[in-house]
Amino acid sequence: ATHKHRARCYGSILWGEKGMRLVGVTRFVMLAALVGATRASLRPAFVGASRVPSHLRSSRPAQLRQSASPARFAPRLPSGIAGPRGLAMQVEGAEKPFVVTTPLYYANGPPHMGSAYPTIATDIISQYRRMQGESVVFITGSDEHGEKIATTAEGAGKAPLEFCDNTVKQFESLWSQLGIRYDSFIRTTDPKHEAVVTEFFNRVNAKGDIYKKDYEGHYCVGCEAYLGDDEMETLDGVENVCSIHRKPAELRREENYFFRLSKYQGALEKLFEENPEFVQPSYRFNEVKKWVEAGVPDFSISRSTISWGIPVPNDPNQVIYVWFDALLGYISGLLHADDVPTLDNAMARGWPADVHIIGKDILRFHAVYWPAMLLSAGLPLPKKIYSHGFLTKDGLKMGKSLGNVLEPTELVNQHGSDAVRYYFSKGLDFGGDGDFSQQRFTDVLNADLANDVGNLLNRCLKPLRKHAGDSFPAHSIAADHRLRLVAADSTTRCAAAYEALDFRAAGEAALDLSRAGNKYMDDMAPWTLFKNGKIEEGCQVLMEILAAVRVVSVLLAPILPTMSREVYNQLGLAADFDTLKWSDAAFGELPIGVPLPEPRPIFERILTDEERAPPPPKPQKKKGEVVPEVDDILRLDLRVGEILKAEMHPDAESLYVETIACGDAEPRQVVSGLAKYMSLESLQGKKVVVLCNLKPAKMRGVESFAMVLAAGTDSVELLEPPADAAVGSRVTVEGMGEPQPDEILKSKSQQKVWDRVVEKLATNAECVGTFDGKMLQVDGEACRVPSLQDSPIK
Repeated sequence: ATHKHRARCYGSILWGEKGMRLVGVTRFVMLAALVGATRASLRPAFVGASRVPSHLRSSRPAQLRQSASPARFAPRLPSGIAGPRGLAMQVEGAEKPFVVTTPLYYANGPPHMGSAYPTIATDIISQYRRMQGESVVFITGSDEHGEKIATTAEGAGKAPLEFCDNTVKQFESLWSQLGIRYDSFIRTTDPKHEAVVTEFFNRVNAKGDIYKKDYEGHYCVGCEAYLGDDEMETLDGVENVCSIHRKPAELRREENYFFRLSKYQGALEKLFEENPEFVQPSYRFNEVKKWVEAGVPDFSISRSTISWGIPVPNDPNQVIYVWFDALLGYISGLLHADDVPTLDNAMARGWPADVHIIGKDILRFHAVYWPAMLLSAGLPLPKKIYSHGFLTKDGLKMGKSLGNVLEPTELVNQHGSDAVRYYFSKGLDFGGDGDFSQQRFTDVLNADLANDVGNLLNRCLKPLRKHAGDSFPAHSIAADHRLRLVAADSTTRCAAAYEALDFRAAGEAALDLSRAGNKYMDDMAPWTLFKNGKIEEGCQVLMEILAAVRVVSVLLAPILPTMSREVYNQLGLAADFDTLKWSDAAFGELPIGVPLPEPRPIFERILTDEERAPPPPKPQKKKGEVVPEVDDILRLDLRVGEILKAEMHPDAESLYVETIACGDAEPRQVVSGLAKYMSLESLQGKKVVVLCNLKPAKMRGVESFAMVLAAGTDSVELLEPPADAAVGSRVTVEGMGEPQPDEILKSKSQQKVWDRVVEKLATNAECVGTFDGKMLQVDGEACRVPSLQDSPIK
């Protein structure tokens, strides 16, 4: 039987004439129990490589499906019992859970970054709420009806349901890869959903808000909707082009059922007047208000030209329009597998939703149609609708025709789930449009996770294990310790940002504590304490910083579950992470005597294209010919450094002694002749270009372990890397490949390498540092001086 015929028969069993309803419900429950019992006797309750609980999947009985998928019935777990993803389930009589939803994604193709983007955000929200001790229901799912799916399936040589089954597997797989921990995956082809939609339709119809009429208009197959004039434009001389899908809308005429949206004009205006927080961000709310103020016409809620959908009750020639169908998934998704599928039962599981996360392309359906539909049915409205912007790649809209589609699976396979989660939350402004570029992706992750948080943990653990052994030493942290105060402030700001769905601000609040930890280490210089035999004091400093790192991992746990767990693992606290709560962000001492595992990077630095490129082939020597194996400039270890501290040389008025971070475990001490050219204050926090592999040398009794590059003779200016360059980044020469620096230029012949290079170092007319006329750069951006043109660099 076709899906349409099957759905119609099943709907009539459940929701037909009054005398049949009880029998139909009884048969439904008996069938659910029978299949569930059979399933339980044959296999574990939770199966599947994606680790998705069986009770989260479609519960269509096997004999009612076109595909050969097994029946999926399993009871929800009682409150407080963890499922495979460690999520507690809600039970009747418990306090209303926090309900958060993604859109129900259209199942006409595999998931893409545009569908991963809001799902990551929704997972972050749900994880934060769980850490706060709230019961959470995170609903996602698939919208599987409509003309576009029927057409796509036909083109693939599959029945629509079989086609959707395959698509849903791809969504489930990606969500597993991204660490998405949802509670309910609702499919609009699920019988319990069809039952809820049918009951909802009947309620609205009984209210007198549904009528039938002939209609002619411009229809977009991509939107599955008739478009208004404000939703179309003229493109390259072609009129009536959908402004979203950029394709001409078809002029159609058909007899359909309509919903009296215009009846709720006043109610919608009152809603927006009394609840200005209903749609967020505020600029999206203003957009919705203008739509409503311009008038809200009735809209079609059925189609007579297709058969793939839920039948209109008592009219076999019409199926319910995809939006009047799919939006109800937010309610049907609340039902447990053993619930009788009624609106009342679904509502009792947690409605209304606390927040719908959607893209701006479906804002009208959610912010105008959906509230009016719920008002008509006498149901509570969701508390908030949050609409995010579009994603672009390298500033361009993504599309197959442009060859710039961003594949989330590929990105996860290359960089891991946390990298993707971090960039598409903290790395973008969630409410506005966001752009992806490989360069920015690399820069953000390297700066925040590899160089900041990851480097701080490494800088502490390695010397701690060296001087204190393989467990935490005794320590205590003062109540007014500066890191404790920063941690309290960061925790407060981070929580407020998560509440406001401002993931960028949440991440920044956490990183402020990490940066404070790095600054504290540079100020306290534990390596100097160790050098001077003050082992206990040095270990105390490191323990204070590690206490801050642990708090950072708690604050970032909703965004970075894998990396945060790894921080806990490296602090010997692995067992504590499974019960992590937001209150664990309280600053405090780490447990004394806890064994410490061998430290390892928690986030590997992402290599740039230049860094990944293979080294240039060695030139072949001809007989009697001497060919240098590597160009001199490539033998230098030039890096971005940051001056942490500068002071006068104790025995020379013309010299400064600087402490410079160069990306090593410990900063380097550098003696420079800058005293007569610039003040100590001007050097503090300055980013500079540092030559790191010269042989260490003593200058007036103080050892120097590197050299700072500057331009000029009578007047001197520091050669500065790009402002956003990460400390420790390589300085390269345009077009000359990746450096292959010697470990130390220690022999006389090796030291002549620098003598040969310095002859070709100079600024050009644009004040850009060059070698033999080629730009000195960091990740493609120039190193330069403020004003000196055509001056030697040394």
